Amino acid sequence: TFDSVVGQNALTTTLKNAIAAGKLAHAYLFCGPRGVGKTTCARIFAKTINCLHPNEKGEACDQCESCVAFNEQRSYNIHELDAASNNSVEDIRSLIEQVRIPPQVGRYKVFIIDEVHMLSTAAFNAFLKTLEEPPAHAIFVLATTEKHKILPTILSRCQIFDFNRMEVSDIVGHLRNVAEKEGYVCEEEALNVIARKADGGMRDALSIFDQVASYAGGQITYQKVIEDLNVL
Repeated sequence: TFDSVVGQNALTTTLKNAIAAGKLAHAYLFCGPRGVGKTTCARIFAKTINCLHPNEKGEACDQCESCVAFNEQRSYNIHELDAASNNSVEDIRSLIEQVRIPPQVGRYKVFIIDEVHMLSTAAFNAFLKTLEEPPAHAIFVLATTEKHKILPTILSRCQIFDFNRMEVSDIVGHLRNVAEKEGYVCEEEALNVIARKADGGMRDALSIFDQVASYAGGQITYQKVIEDLNVL
């Protein structure tokens, strides 16, 4: 759910309100540094707009046919393209062919294009027409770490959401929850060091946390963290 996205409250509230009001754009651009939740947010958005019985908070119900398909990763309403490795005109053309087919379950087909700045110029141009006049059931979510590399003609057709680097306090709070679920005992100062080392990226913070947890066993102390990470 959107509540699981850490440190992007203004952004998730905007998306939830848009879903509740039924005012969805046809294209969104999620920008921001790596590991702050762009792709995660895009997947949650795709799941929520297809939910058949959303709750009063605007979150997905997790019980209807569409939500169950999303949770089991067998939904046909979400298509992900990694533009870093599929950046040719042919890749975009095969995506455009998928766009024409309406969804069987749920209302929308969501196309998530990750690292969209890696598309070749020819691929961007092939994509423009579809982005300009998409069918009513298609929604595009483009994610990028480098907004300045995207053509202005694409930017002008998207609603742009800028993801922030995460605050140390947000990362510490999330790591504390993870530690409780996994049954680790952590010192607050140890989590602070991990959060600062992650430099605003939750994915990096979780990787460092896993590494330190392997080194320290069940007790994650400040001393063990600075030993493992070579922090002076």
